[in-house]
Amino acid sequence: MMDIFLTTYQGSILGPIARLLGQILEWLYIFMSKFGIENVGVCMIVFTFIVNLLMLPLVLKQQKFAKMSSIMNPEIMAIQEKYKNKKDQASQQKMSMETQAVYQKYGVSPASGCLPMLITMPILFALYRVIYNIPAYVTPIYDMYSGVANNVRSLGISIQDLSQMTNNNTYVVQTAVKANSTDLNYYVDVLGQFNQDAWDKLANLVDGKGFGVIADSIEKVGHQAFHINSFLGLNIADLPVVPFIGGAAITASLLIPLLSVITQMISMKLSMAGTQQPQNNENTMMASMNTMNKVMPFITGAMCFMFPIGVGIYWVAGNIFRILQTLGINAYFKHLDIDDMINKNVEKTKKKYEKLGLDPNQALSDVSKQRTSNINGKKGGQTNTSTKKTNTRKKVNRSNKSLADQDFKVPQSNKKYKEGSIASYANMLARDDDHK
Repeated sequence: MMDIFLTTYQGSILGPIARLLGQILEWLYIFMSKFGIENVGVCMIVFTFIVNLLMLPLVLKQQKFAKMSSIMNPEIMAIQEKYKNKKDQASQQKMSMETQAVYQKYGVSPASGCLPMLITMPILFALYRVIYNIPAYVTPIYDMYSGVANNVRSLGISIQDLSQMTNNNTYVVQTAVKANSTDLNYYVDVLGQFNQDAWDKLANLVDGKGFGVIADSIEKVGHQAFHINSFLGLNIADLPVVPFIGGAAITASLLIPLLSVITQMISMKLSMAGTQQPQNNENTMMASMNTMNKVMPFITGAMCFMFPIGVGIYWVAGNIFRILQTLGINAYFKHLDIDDMINKNVEKTKKKYEKLGLDPNQALSDVSKQRTSNINGKKGGQTNTSTKKTNTRKKVNRSNKSLADQDFKVPQSNKKYKEGSIASYANMLARDDDHK
């Protein structure tokens, strides 16, 4: 693939990932060709499933965090309500420590939900780069176009001339035109965006110049390109037709944007149904996320009209995979013992403390129990003052019971703590509350 390296995406982060994914796509295309399946649409769907399947462990880790968050959120929301009107530094520090205490009680890190997403997002964006310009990454497809590209260039037909033959004025075409180069790779990039009408225009232009033999070869490659780009009767190089604009009628290409909207809505609905989110009208972040989940499918559907059908197929295939993935993950979590998962998380956290030379039982016990047991005395954001002190000595939820009874001992008030440790700070907070 070194001979087509120039027009692969060259970004410092996404570039290497895109080239690796492109290599996988090339292997898949060559493998499927051995069975007579030379179709970019089918290959692209299988490729999308394979890449998403490889990312399944990261997604599963993220979903585990989401499940755990549904248990932790009531306590975290109660802490936020407790300090809602307290903006001084001391109160903010206490809120931060109490929130950290909840995470440590369940043995999870706040970064657990973000890290998998930070890893998967570059992969998905790089995958889009590959799908958008397949000839630059798949050598057999590049070779199919390169002969015509060389002949067209020798006839003095510029990339600008080629760009005017196609209605698919995509980013790939714009980049090639902007480069204002005679490099063969850019010719291949533009030809890879051609639909059948563009191939016919090119053949007629060359034939009009008196080069009938070259025109015949162009028609042959055009038919071959249509064959490998045809999917369910659609040319993946075409743009979806917007109905009733410019006299255009409803065509089958409209199915791709519609399927994109429908499948993404189903995918988001299933993913949100898998976790219980806290109901809090003042949580602007959650409100923004819910709004985005409702609007995003329609934005993606509108974007389908701006890109070749192949990109829309890639989006639909990704949505279908995520639907199946979410159904499988939800079924997995139905048979998963949450208490057992929490205990395993706590054990992992204890081992981390041990590596740092800290007493894990002391740290986890002090931080997790002293600062969270009184939170559950609130109902609807109001504190029950008559039972506040009593609740600090009780195990008020099943998570506290399963963890505290098995592993931890409540520290004595006269116990000495290492200065500056989380345990000493949590103990100080407990004394402050007891004097209020």
